[in-house]
Amino acid sequence: MKEKSSMEQESGFKACYLGKFYPIYTKVDETIKKINIEWDGSAFVCTSPVSGEIDIAWALQAFYTRASKKIIEERLRFYQPQVKVKYKSFSIENDSRRWGSCNSNKHLTFHWKLAMYPLHAIDYVVVHELCHLMHLNHDRSFWRLLGKIYPNYKEAMDILGTEKTRDM
Repeated sequence: MKEKSSMEQESGFKACYLGKFYPIYTKVDETIKKINIEWDGSAFVCTSPVSGEIDIAWALQAFYTRASKKIIEERLRFYQPQVKVKYKSFSIENDSRRWGSCNSNKHLTFHWKLAMYPLHAIDYVVVHELCHLMHLNHDRSFWRLLGKIYPNYKEAMDILGTEKTRDM
């Protein structure tokens, strides 16, 4: 276990990142204006401008949004040549009804909470949306292409759940 500096205190809370839970440490830095959370490779460090009890939900969402953008950008670069399609742009959003979407303008959207899930689940969503650039529906051709590029997609689907079973 990594030792933290004497300025950092374990908060008693944990947050999930890439499918695993890690402790959240807190520290005070009066020179900053708002709460910030960073990942140090083994734990989250939440820096606050004030001491005492803090609400870290907003800062955690901001972290996950940044992390999702970085991870998804890397995964899009990896899978795009395999699917043999080009997307125009992508964004990270907060649509609780879906993990990702694609429109006819080749714009992809992904949910910010994907950074909480294992990389193979994120990969499934990325490949799923890239496949929609060729097939804008869920017909047999779509699933065949998805299975060719990402054969273990059903395992990832089980991890992510459905709208009714998802507990994010």
